[in-house]
Amino acid sequence: MLRPGQNVPDIAFPSLSGGTWPLRAEGGANLRLVSFYRGAFCGYCTRFMQQLSGMRADFAELGIDLAGISVDPKDVAEKWARDNAIEGITVGYDLSREQIEACGIFASHFTRDGKELYFAEPALWLVRPSGELYLTIQSSVSCGRPDLESLMAGLRTLSEHGFPMRGDA
Repeated sequence: MLRPGQNVPDIAFPSLSGGTWPLRAEGGANLRLVSFYRGAFCGYCTRFMQQLSGMRADFAELGIDLAGISVDPKDVAEKWARDNAIEGITVGYDLSREQIEACGIFASHFTRDGKELYFAEPALWLVRPSGELYLTIQSSVSCGRPDLESLMAGLRTLSEHGFPMRGDA
């Protein structure tokens, strides 16, 4: 598991808007928020991403770019984003087992209809433009999510101080 202050892997995800969305991106936003979610099959993930989408203007005020990524293939991710009004967030797809392992986030697997599903459990990262991990919140279960209203209140306070590093001791 990565700790705050460590560099995130140099990984970019394919996005529904075209091109790729890198974890590291020099310039632009103060921070990049990536929500690793289980996939379209997870109702908890959908509700969390809808809430995040609804707060996109709040995050933009702080200079935070938003993205969500899962193992879903492109067609599943497109239908999910469309059907659930996930807007204003870069939606990535095809998160691989190797990428999950490189990021050090929890993963699970099970078999459904004779097919093995391997997916990331929920994680939320804030990454500095340099690629340094600023914040990590990870869960080993689908319902373990941060309260986005509380997170936003804290980030507003931290932004007033230039987003000082915490948790790196």
